[in-house]
Amino acid sequence: MPSNERANLPRWNGQRGFFEIWFLVVLDPGGDRAWWLRYTLFTPAPGSPGEPRATMWAAAFDCASSTRPAVALKSIHPATAFSALSPSGVRIGDSEFSPGKCHGQVASGEHSIAWDLRFTSEGRTPVRREPRGTALLPLPTRVAHVHDDVTFEGTVTVDGERYEVKGAPGLQKHLWGTRRLEELTWLYCPRFREDPDARLEAMIVRAQRKPGHPRLAPIYLRTGDAAHTFHEMPNMLFTRVTSPAQGELAFSATSATVAMKGRAWCDPRTLVGYAYRDPTGWDVMVAQSDVARCELELFSRPHPFAAWRPTKKLTSTVGALEFHAPEAMPGVRYIPWDGTALAREDAPDPVRETG
Repeated sequence: MPSNERANLPRWNGQRGFFEIWFLVVLDPGGDRAWWLRYTLFTPAPGSPGEPRATMWAAAFDCASSTRPAVALKSIHPATAFSALSPSGVRIGDSEFSPGKCHGQVASGEHSIAWDLRFTSEGRTPVRREPRGTALLPLPTRVAHVHDDVTFEGTVTVDGERYEVKGAPGLQKHLWGTRRLEELTWLYCPRFREDPDARLEAMIVRAQRKPGHPRLAPIYLRTGDAAHTFHEMPNMLFTRVTSPAQGELAFSATSATVAMKGRAWCDPRTLVGYAYRDPTGWDVMVAQSDVARCELELFSRPHPFAAWRPTKKLTSTVGALEFHAPEAMPGVRYIPWDGTALAREDAPDPVRETG
């Protein structure tokens, strides 16, 4: 079995206190639209409320639309609606994900999202975007970067309007674990105007808001010239990722001879939110826009004692941006844990809405 298919094999074997996720990000090459698709399993920990469930999530982003900049939906199924497909796919209800293709639909109220997509999976291997040796640590959440920098073809239909997807860059990941991360900020930009080979992925990760739990900031940048491993030690000691304002990210990284700094942002109207439940019963609030933008500048020097000189500026054409935290982001509407659509515009407190 190819390594990317092994990486997508389900880890759930019926145990309580577990979650598992297969998600895809599909970015229209024009930059105005994007789609996010998520196939999930969830079982509460022993003694925690709720029943095991399988859930389909979908979001459609359109920053060119004044009336529908973002639609986010969810459908909740019993865990028995989940089944594993040979060789390494999954089915939830009538939605399926398997090597090189996925299809499905989610509807709630007046909104609906359906998709039928293909991507090249043959000959690809999972990539690593975290420090070497992380897989040996007893971490509560695991992630496999199964398909990085793939291209999608097919169709997506949003509220009855059909979109042809052609040459859309994106990725697919597989996550599983026993405890949610309390803080995570994620930026993904697979296309840049000045360098067709440039790719960027940056994160802030903190497992728990407790003393002794560090905040890590791995950054991966590839250009047409080289791959810059700021996600590896010791380079990761000199990275910095912050969120100076709502819907914005600032980041920087330095190695002995290469440095970078940049910023990413999105139109706040395109942010949608979701309540992710931890198996023990608490929620992390996730705000997301997959029509984000990014700009960065690279610097270099011939040796560590020389002065820095600017070498390249890059501006993204597509990008995804996510913010995970225990608190809701002001002004963002969230899908409650037991809900299937975004909270009302006049909902007073999205945290209380999560139940």
